[in-house]
Amino acid sequence: MSSSSASEGGLTAARDWAALPSDIVLDVFLRLGPHEVMLGAERVCKPWRHVALEEPTLWRHVGLDEPHYTNERWMCCPCSVKQQMLRVALDRAKGQCEAFQGTCYDSDLLLLVIRAPFLKSLSIQHYGDYGERLVKVLKKLTLLEDVEVYFNNRIDWDKSMLQSICKACRHLKKLVLKHASAFDLERDEDEFVKERVDGPIPVMRNLHTLKLYDFDLSCKGLNAILDGCPRLETLLIDCYFDKGKMDKELKLKCARVKNLTLDTMQKPPLRWLF
Repeated sequence: MSSSSASEGGLTAARDWAALPSDIVLDVFLRLGPHEVMLGAERVCKPWRHVALEEPTLWRHVGLDEPHYTNERWMCCPCSVKQQMLRVALDRAKGQCEAFQGTCYDSDLLLLVIRAPFLKSLSIQHYGDYGERLVKVLKKLTLLEDVEVYFNNRIDWDKSMLQSICKACRHLKKLVLKHASAFDLERDEDEFVKERVDGPIPVMRNLHTLKLYDFDLSCKGLNAILDGCPRLETLLIDCYFDKGKMDKELKLKCARVKNLTLDTMQKPPLRWLF
């Protein structure tokens, strides 16, 4: 074998990453997700940057607050930087964003109405602004099918968030509401005043999954949920609820729910409520 051929066989040809077809780069980016794209992949070369900026399909699912994502660069980012990245991702979607997950303030919710009018899935982490504004925004996102809201403190509104959200989003298929004490490990759960569910809710004909964490549920409220959601398949109640007060009729209604979880908690002594 000649020296020249040996030399050619022993060297690895340099890869021209910039020459990769854009559809392949897009497929790689879709597998990486928005975190990795924005934190590094899009900076490899100009053609890759072009794909990140000009392919709205890459940003149809924006989730920049995923609890399992522990990349050091992301963990060290200030909250203000993370919020800006969310806004940039929405801009890049060019109105095609269908699913959004992240920490939202009221100003961010207004951006969703403008930049993601076709949103179908919305997961809001650590929401702590005015409940009335949240409900107004949800009313404008008319295609919503899946809503999750994690409240990080007591909402400044005197109306029921469950009833109000159901009224605003009548076509939901899945609804998850979690109040602060369900995940705040630094405070005593008795410091929170839980939302009372003791009345009717709007009829939710398409709702198949409902999960409520840290509410104060009565039998009347549970009856209203079961009557108002005829297609309910999964019901998870993790809150104050006295199973001992359930009558035979209510138990029969519960038995019709395919996946039913009634994890109840005892109310604290009255002295803790004042």
